[in-house]
Amino acid sequence: MALKLSILKAILAIINTVLPLLGTGLVALSVYELNTSTPGTMQHISIVIQIFVGSFVVLTSFLGCFGLCGASFSLTWTYITCIILLLTLQTYLITVAGVTNYVKNTTNHLDKLWSNVTLNAAEIAKIEQQYECCGKSGTRDYLKLDKRIPKNCYRNFSGAQNDLYTVGCLQPLQEMARKSKSTGLIIKLTLFGFEMLALFASFFMGITIRNVRRRELFVDT
Repeated sequence: MALKLSILKAILAIINTVLPLLGTGLVALSVYELNTSTPGTMQHISIVIQIFVGSFVVLTSFLGCFGLCGASFSLTWTYITCIILLLTLQTYLITVAGVTNYVKNTTNHLDKLWSNVTLNAAEIAKIEQQYECCGKSGTRDYLKLDKRIPKNCYRNFSGAQNDLYTVGCLQPLQEMARKSKSTGLIIKLTLFGFEMLALFASFFMGITIRNVRRRELFVDT
């Protein structure tokens, strides 16, 4: 019985080491996705839930560690309850991620920015420097609006012709959206898998702790 408990502790120790890393990765991905989502949409709501889930995963992992250290029956079953809640939320997130068109949402977001270039100049400039691009489809987008090509379309804001970004921002943003979706699904599915392992291991650990306690009480009497 002691050997079985030790093995379960070792398995849960590994799981609770990996879970915070995956939770942190999910939060980081969610913060990026939040910038390209429209408030009130299913995608935006799911991203907010992702941030909660990622943070809750980290906190739950600490709870699991405390339960391991003390072989606490109550903490172990509290941990199991938290894992079940996380699995429920993860199922929702995976479903939403599967049906969400990230490329379309990113395209719509860029179109919205370019519908009022003057008002959104700061955000457009940030995108152009971050993705080393210029305009929505290219430098001609500024020329069509009778505007000078801004310095944020140049490497290090140099203004030199050979430092001009010629690629439009739509293409790299769409590529990033595709990568974001695939990376997000990998993180969510991996997290789901580890949570399932944590559920089974902690469930058997809870039963083992209960049996040990019962045996100790039986011996004492």
